[in-house]
Amino acid sequence: MILFKLLYTFFYIGLFTIGGGHAMIPLMQDAMLKNGWASEEEIVNFIAISESTPGPFAINMATFVGVKNAGVLGGIVATLGVILPSMIIISIIAKLANKFINSKIVQSAMKGIRPIVIGLIASITISVSKTYLIVDFNINMLCILLLC
Repeated sequence: MILFKLLYTFFYIGLFTIGGGHAMIPLMQDAMLKNGWASEEEIVNFIAISESTPGPFAINMATFVGVKNAGVLGGIVATLGVILPSMIIISIIAKLANKFINSKIVQSAMKGIRPIVIGLIASITISVSKTYLIVDFNINMLCILLLC
């Protein structure tokens, strides 16, 4: 029963949370407290550990909660629960994309998006370069002034 509850809960969280792992924290916290899977202190520890370990935050959290409450199998089930919605949605989109990718409307939209993407990348590059160059220039000037 605990395995089904872990799968259902984390599937629900993965399905209805938009914005990545950090957006899942309130739902995960609510689910863990409501089901008695972790105390407030343990949740804070899970968040800290999930942040410091490699890999996606949501997967780390789900794995830790699953392992704590149902062992290794619980970790696997909770992890599957949190990633299955994304896998299903991406598979559906990929299937639909294959049908529409050769459409003249889609091709025109893609051609229209290219210059916008190039502009966005150029804008970010210029913005970051300015910040870096100004900071670097100021540090170099400070070093020169200190040496004089």
